[in-house]
Amino acid sequence: ICRCYLEDGASKGAWLNRSSIIFAGGDKWSVDPRVSISTLNKRDYSLQIQNVDVTDDGPYTCSVQTQHTPRTMQVHLTVQ
Repeated sequence: ICRCYLEDGASKGAWLNRSSIIFAGGDKWSVDPRVSISTLNKRDYSLQIQNVDVTDDGPYTCSVQTQHTPRTMQVHLTVQ
């Protein structure tokens, strides 16, 4: 799980892997059935990847649109 949370006033989020969009808001852009967004609560926008593989290795970026400016957070997933 790659954690990301929507702050107060955040309208939506997006997850990207390198330059490919995985999720935009609630819309899934990836065709990979292993990826999903956590729905534990309305602020949780964490990316879940089941059965992680070495091909999943690399940078993942969560971008959250706030009232003023977008905020981004990057994690690097290392699969060995």
